[in-house]
Amino acid sequence: MARRDLVLPRLAVAYFLVLKLVYALFVPPNIDEAYYWLWGAHLQWSYLDHAPLVGWAGGAAALLLGWTPIAVHLPALLSFGVLVYGLARSAEWLATEDPERHFWVGLALFCASPLLNALTTLNYPDHVLICFSALSMLQLGKYLGALRNGGEGRLRDLYLGALFMGLAGLSKYNAVFIALGLLVVIVGQLEFRRLLRSPHLYLAGLLTVTITLPVAWWNAQHHFVSVGFHTAGRFNASGSHFSLDGVTSVLTASLFYVSPFLAWGLFRFLFGRELAGPQGAYQLLGRWTALLSSVGMLALASWSAAANQVKPHWLVLSFLPFVIVAPLFVRSRWAIRLHLAWGMLLMSLATLYYLAAPLPTQLLGVRDREAVETFGQEQLAAAAKAAAALHGASLIASTTYGNTAKLAFGLGSDGNVIDLSGQPGQFRLWRQELPDTGKNVIIVAPAGAPPSGFADRFDSVEDLGPVDAERFGHRLTTYQLLLGRGLRP
Repeated sequence: MARRDLVLPRLAVAYFLVLKLVYALFVPPNIDEAYYWLWGAHLQWSYLDHAPLVGWAGGAAALLLGWTPIAVHLPALLSFGVLVYGLARSAEWLATEDPERHFWVGLALFCASPLLNALTTLNYPDHVLICFSALSMLQLGKYLGALRNGGEGRLRDLYLGALFMGLAGLSKYNAVFIALGLLVVIVGQLEFRRLLRSPHLYLAGLLTVTITLPVAWWNAQHHFVSVGFHTAGRFNASGSHFSLDGVTSVLTASLFYVSPFLAWGLFRFLFGRELAGPQGAYQLLGRWTALLSSVGMLALASWSAAANQVKPHWLVLSFLPFVIVAPLFVRSRWAIRLHLAWGMLLMSLATLYYLAAPLPTQLLGVRDREAVETFGQEQLAAAAKAAAALHGASLIASTTYGNTAKLAFGLGSDGNVIDLSGQPGQFRLWRQELPDTGKNVIIVAPAGAPPSGFADRFDSVEDLGPVDAERFGHRLTTYQLLLGRGLRP
């Protein structure tokens, strides 16, 4: 007989899954998704912006389904499925009295968090980070839980935790907070210090490091360019002072996108009484991972040169350790219902917006930046391709990495696409050895861009006129086509 208390969470999960599938099928990649998608066409040990797993997964999806919206989103759907399986298995030891309720309520709470829902739908590195970080913390929490009362714990859990931590490190660099959280727990808790004498702890650490060696190898080959990109390259020169404005901004946005109805449960997880048994061991690991992530990212947010860069998804490891075990700390039925309603409202509006864009924002008279960044790839690519054929140009370019990636996705290849932004990025690394100098280029620039703006890059530049990107017969935005003759290095 079906349990009445599980009807709502099951219906909520089904609803969120439908929204995920609809988005994956019908919404093309935004500029960042398109950029990461191109990494799969250039399989490398790692990449400038992030660790390589998002690119490797995209490359496999392209082989299966081609350059289509569903292929772009397939890796996120699969990693979400792996996460769901891990949550189901973990419910058996996190809530031995009623694992079924823990699993369904927990999955519903996870899906209803707009931030985590979006990050497990989009082709961002965060979807694999979330999947493998959660699995790593759950396995390590299970292992530590068995040690709490003098037991030995299963080495399988330790090594699986290390394996998943390594995969999280291949996803995004802030996976390091899991390792730091584990170190604090082992050193700071008397009951776990005996692990420091166990060779298995160091072998597990070696496994994690070995898995992440592709990142170190690639960076060593490229003079550790990622270090420069994520330090001086990402931060502006607007001064170097500290204030709470950036912290307040990112915390307010995080409260909105994670859910205000989970705030009290998160506070209990971080600062409340420690749970007994294996749940408490997981709580310790998750608590310190979250706190270290929060301190690191909020410190950046307080620094003026980095404040504009720090967004809620940078703090994903500040929230994820709590959300994947939220039923242990959110007991109020009303809090659960309000959170589910919050998530359904925001994710429904977001999905409907992307399906109907730009009609909703035109109705409200709002400038539609998201629609501009997401739609119009095919139209821009067709216009640029036709102009290239007409004028004998062998390359197509744009002025930002995002629009360049959009053009490449619309063309179905980035083989003849270059980025004229002058900013560090994968496009420059991929083409630095190619003989592009002297070639003619079709430039897709913002509306009204004058030929004189590109005079230093070409022997001559000619204005070819505007081209509109449209959807449902409504103009999204206007671009300017230019012909640059004789590309200079």
